[in-house]
Amino acid sequence: MMKKVLVAGTALMLAGSLAAQAEAGVNISGDARVTYIGKQDYQRTADSANGYDDFFESRVGLNFEGKGAADKVTAKARLYFDGYGFEDDAPWDGQKSRTDLSVDYAYLTAPLGDWTIKAGRINPDYSRFFSWNIRPTRLVANYKQGNVDITPFVGVRAEGNTATDKWNDNDYMEYGLVTGFKLENGWNLKVYGRYDDDQREWAAATTDVSVSGVDAAGNVGTLMLFDVPTDPVRNKDKSGFLGDVFLNNEGANCDFGFHAEFAYKAADVQGTEDDGMGGYVMLSKAVSSQFTPAVLAGMTKDGYVADNDFGFVMVGGDTSTQVLKVGDGGDLLFGAFVANYKVSERLTLTGNLLYADFDNDDAGQLDNAIEVSGVAGYALNESASLTYKAGYLTPSIVDGSGAAEDAYFAHYLRLNVAF
Repeated sequence: MMKKVLVAGTALMLAGSLAAQAEAGVNISGDARVTYIGKQDYQRTADSANGYDDFFESRVGLNFEGKGAADKVTAKARLYFDGYGFEDDAPWDGQKSRTDLSVDYAYLTAPLGDWTIKAGRINPDYSRFFSWNIRPTRLVANYKQGNVDITPFVGVRAEGNTATDKWNDNDYMEYGLVTGFKLENGWNLKVYGRYDDDQREWAAATTDVSVSGVDAAGNVGTLMLFDVPTDPVRNKDKSGFLGDVFLNNEGANCDFGFHAEFAYKAADVQGTEDDGMGGYVMLSKAVSSQFTPAVLAGMTKDGYVADNDFGFVMVGGDTSTQVLKVGDGGDLLFGAFVANYKVSERLTLTGNLLYADFDNDDAGQLDNAIEVSGVAGYALNESASLTYKAGYLTPSIVDGSGAAEDAYFAHYLRLNVAF
């Protein structure tokens, strides 16, 4: 019970501090987007693929920031005017009216001595390979002194949802620490450690039930009842440790760019037989003021899957064109060449060539894949931009299943406006 008292007590303290500010101000900003998306052969059966499929999607988001008179206590929130998640497409659906609201993030921030405290639904980005663009419910403290940055946190991953777990306050909690160091040579080192504590004893079990009957006139009818509670089953414990080490030289004024990362996730956290791990190294070099090539090599093993945002256009990358995440499909070795070219102040181009080799022997599983893709970004003005992405992915399947080896193709064109 103490864990809930800690989170709730601090949140109430922050709310009281916010109310104590006599003069309040609210800033509103936002952005809107509309996207055309086309995909070739993304849906497939054992021996064929579906062909070309396309759709439009759009969304509008508003950012709210409330500040106290001294600008020391703030409340931030972001709303989307649709019922989709913050990472999901919001596709057009004919004439259907979309009236739902979805919350991206909503949290309070306040100083507490040398610390800064955050509480609520927060967007704590760490790295694209390990944890990026997530929205946990957390209480976070941050301390910065010189070249050291320390951030402990506690969060609620899920409340217990059976009667027994609710009675005993058995929840799925997380306890973590992120530390950042500015090294003597100007390089940056970040270390992430978290323990997920799954105290839930029971999993809520449901089933779909059909009831048939005959009325007085002899008509036979069937009534379907969905998600009917059944006897609960033992919860599969998801407790375990997650960790990550991330090193880069951004801001160190080196002749080359360097990024390296190694991540670990316990088997129970992943739901796999073995503990998972993954990592990569990336080197880049500014050949000129316009052209910056980069090479990247990495691996995933024993069920580790990189965050959805890590990757390219077809493999990873968190866009509608994604075929699979980095690490989906089995143990993986991958290498890539990325070319970034700044044509002008308005136009930038990126080209990707990726080779992914999977350690699979079973028929029908991925053996290897090659991605060729590109991104073009054009700034129409200070607040509006166009982005075009296109990718081609050729999979090779282990022989014996007759699985389709049609290449995947996708592209999208997006207009984004900030206000």
